[in-house]
Amino acid sequence: MNEYRRVLEKNGVLSFTPGGISMSPIISNRADTVIIKTPQGILKKYDVAFYERKSGQVVLHRVLKVNQNTYDMCGDSQTAVEKGVPFEAVFGVMEGYYKGGRYIDCNKNILYQLAVRVWSCSIFFRRCVLKALSIVGIRAH
Repeated sequence: MNEYRRVLEKNGVLSFTPGGISMSPIISNRADTVIIKTPQGILKKYDVAFYERKSGQVVLHRVLKVNQNTYDMCGDSQTAVEKGVPFEAVFGVMEGYYKGGRYIDCNKNILYQLAVRVWSCSIFFRRCVLKALSIVGIRAH
């Protein structure tokens, strides 16, 4: 059992500053602090899941599709969908995060929910935006 899961099972809540760029621009690499709670049942589309891959790597990615026993996931700055993540691999769900000292509640912040839905609606749209940003010299990460 990984340390994150152990702390979450013991306390019911976990906060940490993630490293990596897969959840940019919503979660910034080593800058924002996420609040993770134990999931209550099956996650919904657009939730941010905290899960463990078969390799033991822990990942924070967004649910794009809920299947019968699995999820399809993708990081916000990625264009490849990870299909078939088993429900039991997920041990946490992001309830909110701190960005620049300001708390964003994933369940109550309307602007967050709108941005997530627009950004997640199409991987093709995401590819176009990321490509356009790279052409003008802006890194999305």
